[in-house]
Amino acid sequence: KRWKPVAGPDGRFTLEPDATVPLPESCCSLLHHQGWIFCGLFNGTIQAFSQDGTSASLKGHTRRVSDIIVHQNVVISGSADREVRLWQLVAGNNTFQCTHTIRDDMPGPISRLRVMGGSLYVGGLTGLAVVNLETLKVSKLLPPTKPVVDFLECQEHLIVAYSEGSLRIFKSDGTMTHETKALAAGQMFSLAGLEKGPRVLCGHARGQVCSIMLPSFELKTSFQAFNTYCKVETIYCPGENGIFFLGASDGSLQMWQRIGE
Repeated sequence: KRWKPVAGPDGRFTLEPDATVPLPESCCSLLHHQGWIFCGLFNGTIQAFSQDGTSASLKGHTRRVSDIIVHQNVVISGSADREVRLWQLVAGNNTFQCTHTIRDDMPGPISRLRVMGGSLYVGGLTGLAVVNLETLKVSKLLPPTKPVVDFLECQEHLIVAYSEGSLRIFKSDGTMTHETKALAAGQMFSLAGLEKGPRVLCGHARGQVCSIMLPSFELKTSFQAFNTYCKVETIYCPGENGIFFLGASDGSLQMWQRIGE
């Protein structure tokens, strides 16, 4: 769905659905790039829609597609089938071809992908792998062997969130520079960077959001955004006026704004 913010007379906004595209399966990941929208589906298919009205199906994964990114016009997908696939647009017919598949030394079912420097970071059920983009081979497996749930790139560093609520910060070469113990809010699902503050926002399993101050990485506050049975599965910060969006496991969507410095 595409949502449109509508201002009310009291200055508050509501979100109204503006367009709906039916999909054959649940959507587990989403990417917009150069006129294309890529939807990673539960059955392993990536359904792609172009702004010119054409569409394409990228088939190869056998389980849910958990993340999709683009690097140098190459679409990179990660799946619960423990594979990373690289796709390129076939000129002239708006289809995509899988050019490479990375299977060896993957950290279990894959949850997150991120390119930094000359490496692809792959987060999975059993930790973090670093793939050399020239050889497409795993060069490092970084501890701990815990499920990775999200990544956030910040000032040439990668902030990695683990499911039990801890965070680690790595340089682009894989060197760890900082570690925090599990936050009191418990199991974590999502990360985002808020420009106002600046802050790192962490979404948790029982509807809570934690705000971490940068650059000190000190926990500043936490608040209850959803009911305790709702997971904060995604956070999006558009980068303007301290606004951020929260998505919950029950399908709820909220828009918030941080006021003050």
